[in-house]
Amino acid sequence: MQHKLFNLHTLFHNWRFVFTEEMVAVLLVLFVFIMPVSATTRLTDRSLLMGTTEPGATTSYTIAFTYMTPSAIGSIDLQFCESPIPYETCVTPAGLDISAATLSAQSGETGYSITTHTSNHIILSRLPSFVNSGTRGSYTFSNIVNPSSSATAFAVRLRTHATTSTAGNHVDFGSVRGQVGKGIVLETQVPPMLIFCMAEQVDDNCLGTNQNYYTDMGELSPTTTLTAQSQMAVGTNASGGFAITAYGNPPTAGTNVVDTPTVPTESRPGTTQFGINLVENTAPAIGSNPIGVWANAQPTSGYGQTNRYMYVPGDIVASSPNVSLMKKFTVSYIFNTSPNLRAGVYTTTINFVASGRF
Repeated sequence: MQHKLFNLHTLFHNWRFVFTEEMVAVLLVLFVFIMPVSATTRLTDRSLLMGTTEPGATTSYTIAFTYMTPSAIGSIDLQFCESPIPYETCVTPAGLDISAATLSAQSGETGYSITTHTSNHIILSRLPSFVNSGTRGSYTFSNIVNPSSSATAFAVRLRTHATTSTAGNHVDFGSVRGQVGKGIVLETQVPPMLIFCMAEQVDDNCLGTNQNYYTDMGELSPTTTLTAQSQMAVGTNASGGFAITAYGNPPTAGTNVVDTPTVPTESRPGTTQFGINLVENTAPAIGSNPIGVWANAQPTSGYGQTNRYMYVPGDIVASSPNVSLMKKFTVSYIFNTSPNLRAGVYTTTINFVASGRF
């Protein structure tokens, strides 16, 4: 027995010279540097995009990262905690609730569906599929309720697993951080605008008028058509555009009232007739087509036909279906008379009212 002990002592004594203290130190250093190589790696380029950071708001989260370890991946574990450190106890952030969350979009490395779901824990699973290093994945979850406190940040702990159930060791891991808070509200307003002017003559942009609102059409004759014209310009930023309505009775002299065509009709000297339109005419030669680049602003059908006139009080004579900035219209007036029209001074006042459809 003593002989065996002596041999054992001799063996250790000899190895003492083989493994010097310096070599032991080197081995320890190698151990320190080699271990991380065989350990799991971190997911890179991790990001969290929140639809809104308003505390307590229901919103969407888009979590994206780059897979690093070439491996078959069957599941992704996502745990919402106060701390991002994986070995610390996971405390659910106050107010946060992902129990109604849905996987509404995925891109890059796809094929996942939610298989485990709690108020702070989601597992995405699929049939295991090989993922190359550097592959990007992005996953959007809807119907997430934000934490209620903006005092501290929160984290989403991430792990990838080779199996569909996150059983066994994870492949890669990492975390992303987010924080809710009241945003800075920047608000401005474009005020509703309606510009309208009218007179015998007006500038294109309503910068001025000739300030004349009266016309003496002359002496009635059964062989001559009396004419007059006025102008009006209009523009609006109303989403529904504008409408110009004409109001006023036909020309009268006492109880005598001049007839007005209720449909577009040509000028007929020798008949009693009063009418208007908003385009250029040749019979008689009077008026002008609308002026301006906004093609959506036009006379209405009854008042936009060349050499055709009508007048019905309360009619819309021009309009646009949407925004139209500055269009100038020329209104032409005709007055015909028959030989048996009673004598008198025939007058009328026509009012044009522009309204914006805001």
